[in-house]
This record gives sequence, structure tokens and C-alpha cells, in this order.
Amino acid sequence: MNQQAYKSDIVFAAFNARYAHCSFGARYLLANMGLLRNRSELMEFDLQVQPRIAVERILERHPQIVSIGCYIWNIDLATQVAALLKSVRPDVRLILGGPEISYETEAQDIFQYADHVVCGEGEIELPKLCQRILYHGETKTTKIIKSEPVDVTQIELPYDLYTDEDIAHRAIYVEASRGCPFQCEYCMSSLDPCVRYFPEAKLFSAFSNLLDRGARRFKFVDRTFNIDVAFALKVLAFFKERREPGMMLHFEIIPDHLPDDLIEAVKQCPPGMLQFEIGIQTFNETVAHRIKRPLNIEKIEANMRCLREETDVHIHADLIAGLPGEDLDSFEAGFNRLLALKPQEIQLGILKRLRGAPIDRH
Repeated sequence: MNQQAYKSDIVFAAFNARYAHCSFGARYLLANMGLLRNRSELMEFDLQVQPRIAVERILERHPQIVSIGCYIWNIDLATQVAALLKSVRPDVRLILGGPEISYETEAQDIFQYADHVVCGEGEIELPKLCQRILYHGETKTTKIIKSEPVDVTQIELPYDLYTDEDIAHRAIYVEASRGCPFQCEYCMSSLDPCVRYFPEAKLFSAFSNLLDRGARRFKFVDRTFNIDVAFALKVLAFFKERREPGMMLHFEIIPDHLPDDLIEAVKQCPPGMLQFEIGIQTFNETVAHRIKRPLNIEKIEANMRCLREETDVHIHADLIAGLPGEDLDSFEAGFNRLLALKPQEIQLGILKRLRGAPIDRH
């Protein structure tokens, strides 16, 4: 947060689950504001902030535009902030975005306070909207703006917006790709089937800068990091060559796609360097078929045993309770089956209703 700037025409207000999390989405938007970037500011809060305090701090900047990212974890707080903001300063243009408001948009309480909602990826559409408002005084812009998935080769990366404090104390989120080729119905990524890769030279240059600044813990948010094995190998080789004490890389992987060359590369990584988040979700093949999730149990179990017994990877395995057709006995059997594979961590999630996710059809 820039405490020195007294006035910012555009404020990106991010409400994170906790201090240790950085707002990755807001940084992407700020990085792509073009000529408006020096008139924009990111202000981050956690869920403990009182709406009145957040609004006071936002309005200290005398903004003309306030943008709030809406997620399942912050929508209640975001709604309270939006309501208070517009009651105090109805002239401020409030722009909403994020996955929670991108679907069932008009049915949500927060919609009544918005001047505009950008549905989908906002790196291209949001700067255009802000330019129309600030440069042309436009008041008749469509309230709901549908954006298409962006060309990731054409947008600016946000990594220079991580501060020294972020690097020292908070999770550093990065991504090598967007999209997911699978159609698991509980997941928003099923709506974006085209996997788009960022340019390697640009990406690795940004990673180098982060490493030079002291970043050591990287959390990749790619939905299927190992779907392109050749690219995954390049990423591992890059970080292995630059490895420093304390380095840890977190990847979300699909567990039935670990060919020999990738396993061998993983074996060469020292203890503590890699954490794999493995989304099992269910061992019930009927349930998996019902929600369109590929499930090769034999391959999954073989690969997890290999990772556990032959590598130093820390395995963080996920299960979801409450999937359509999964009863308590079925879930217990799946939990015990996963426990037998001895992952270092099991994360049990209760099924969440993400707006727009295809699982609604059940």
C-alpha cells in the first residue's frame, strides 16, 4: 500500500482472507492500467477490518473510482463496504469484478450498489472503462460488461507490485498458465477450457527479479501445472538452477499424469523445495463420473506411492465432502484409502456452491 500518495483517482480495494494472502487479481489489474497506473492505488485489508474503517481509509484518497474484487470468502464484507461507500459518497463510481459477482450478477445484494460490473478477466476491459469515465466523463456505460479471456501474451505481469514487505512476510502468488482442460463441475476453472501459457522469456525474467529481491516461497495458482510436461520441466529446471536455502514451490498437479521424465526431475529436487497439491476430491468412480471428473484410481495410487517413497515432495492432498451421490460410507472409504497413501497433509473441504459452476445442475 502506498501510504504517501494523498490522492488517487482510482482505488483498488482488496479484501483478503488474512494478512498473509496478497491480492493477486488486484495486482494484475493495477499492472495493466497503462496511462492510468500512476493515478491508481492498491489498498489491501483482511476480513477483520470494520467496514467503516475501510471506507474511511479509501475515501482519504479522494478517489473518483473504487474497484472491489468479489470472492466467495469476502462477499459479505464487500457488500457492507459497498453499501457504506455509496451512502457516504454516491458520486464515487463503484466497479465490481471477480468470480463471485461474474455469475448470477443481478441477483446479488451487492449489485444494487455497483455502477459497473466487469464479468470475467478484467485486465483489458477495466482500464478501458476507467479511461471512458476519467477522460470522457462517460456516465452511460453499460452496467454489466462481459469480458472475454485475455490473451496472456499481451498483458503486463504484476510481479513488480509485490513490495519488500510482501516478499518478506506474505504468500507470493505466481502463474505460468491460465485455464484448465478438464470439466470438473464443482470448479470454476471448468468454464475456461483453453489453457493459455505466458511467454517463457517474460515469465522467467519476472521470476528472476523476484528471486533477486529475496523471494523464496512461490505459490503457483495454475490449475493443472503438469498438463504440459515439457513446460513443467522448464519451470523446475529454472528454479533448481537458482535454488537458495528456504526455497519452496507449491504446484497444483493432476496425479495421474506423472511420466518418467517428470518423476526423474522431481527426484532431483532437494527436500523442502516442492509441495504438490493433489486434488483427489473423491475415490468414488460413480460420483467422479457424475461430476465429469477424470478418475484413474490405479494410476493415482501408483503415482502417489512413488512420490511418497522415491521423492522428497511434500504432498498436500484434497478431498471434498458433499459431492453429488457421495454418502457418508463412501466418503469414509475414500478418506481411509487416501490415508493409506500417507500424504503429509490432507485438506478436507466441504463442497461450496461457487456461482456459475456447472455443479448447480444437480
